[in-house]
Parts: sequence; structure tokens; C-alpha cells
Amino acid sequence: MNTKLLAAAALGTLTLSACTLAGNPVRKDVTGQLRGFTADQNLRLAIVGYNGGQYTADGTQGQILDRFLTGGYALDLPSNVPYGYYRVIVLRDANSNNRYDAGDTVLSKDNGKRLVLAQRDNQFLAGTKTGWNLTDTQGGVQTTLLNNYDLDAQ
Repeated sequence: MNTKLLAAAALGTLTLSACTLAGNPVRKDVTGQLRGFTADQNLRLAIVGYNGGQYTADGTQGQILDRFLTGGYALDLPSNVPYGYYRVIVLRDANSNNRYDAGDTVLSKDNGKRLVLAQRDNQFLAGTKTGWNLTDTQGGVQTTLLNNYDLDAQ
């Protein structure tokens, strides 16, 4: 019986490792569910935004895409991007270079939620704190646990 449990635990670890595309997230800053994506699409996550006249597309952060066990993902957020509004996208990494660039297709719908990187409290919206925040269309702000950032396929 213990051998079976040990084998199952090892298989689970191996499966999660296989889902990791750019290394395991350290902080797991934002998490959510993935719905409607198939396994054969070479999926990757990226943060995109246009702030202060600068377009940012960063897909180099540690991330886990787990469409099999939990149907979810975890993503570290970058610390070296301009302050402002961002969203998480799911893309098909056409050239398998682990980044979002020309030729990659965005596969996720806009869920209306935005990640806000603020330099100071209340910088962009009332209730935001210094650092990363999550806002929704009803004006809600999450400042500590950035979860339920669910992504649906187009």
C-alpha cells in the first residue's frame, strides 16, 4: 500500500513538473482557472499592458499551467515593468521560445479584470496598495491574495 502511495505522489510531482513552462513560480502572485483550452496548443501565459506610452508584454515569469489535475495556473508577476494596468493572457507559443512575440496567437478572452501595479497607495484606484493589485468590473480591489483570475478560451 505504501509503495502505491509513493508512486502516486511521484507521478503527481512529475505531472506538475511537466506542466511548468518557465520554471516553478516562486511567489505564485496570481492564480486562476483555465477553461476551454486543449492540451495540444503549446500554451503559455504573459502579462500585457500599455502604460506611460510603453507597451509591455512579459511572458518570462515563472508559471505553471495545469490543465489536467486542477485546471488552473499560477504565475509570478514581474517587478521590472512600468506602473499601471495589465492583464494576463493565454497564448499559443508558435515558435516555442517561452515568450510572447510576433506570430503568437492570444487564445483567451478578456475577463474584464486588471492587474494594477501601483507605486503608492490609491495611485490609480481607491483601495489599491503599493505593489500588485487585482481589480474587477464592479470596482472591487484585491491587494494581497490575487486569486480567481480565471481565463476562458475564445
